[in-house]
Amino acid sequence: MKDWQALFDNMSEEDKDGVALLRVMECTNGVIQFAYRGNEPYALPIEQTREVMNFSMGCIKRWTIPLKEGDVTFSDETVEVLKEVREWYQKGKKDDAAFAEFMRASAASAKACGKERIIKASEILDENFDVFPDGTLNWGVGYLMQFL
Repeated sequence: MKDWQALFDNMSEEDKDGVALLRVMECTNGVIQFAYRGNEPYALPIEQTREVMNFSMGCIKRWTIPLKEGDVTFSDETVEVLKEVREWYQKGKKDDAAFAEFMRASAASAKACGKERIIKASEILDENFDVFPDGTLNWGVGYLMQFL
């Protein structure tokens, strides 16, 4: 069994900052997508839902988050870990064991980042991007807090 906690705990502080940004973004997107697909009363209109998804997926595909002060990037080692977690997520759509492994990695990333870094990441995303409608970044933060 892979020691996800050690992998995330041993990342540089800079990579942990980036992982926190990425995780808040991913989880916010996930809640938005879930709400839309589930026809939830709080769901965003399709245009906003797509805009958040396209932005988030673009950052994930490039492993770069374009902040106003400069791009956030990751070390090669961290990119490899993040790619592996993403693979578990993809496999987990059809396989319960793979989903469980993804959730272990997801929880480890949140624990390694910690509450303060996750909250700071949501503030940075809010200051840098208009793509996330007011209050929606709190959805991603709330999701991640369940692991702390």
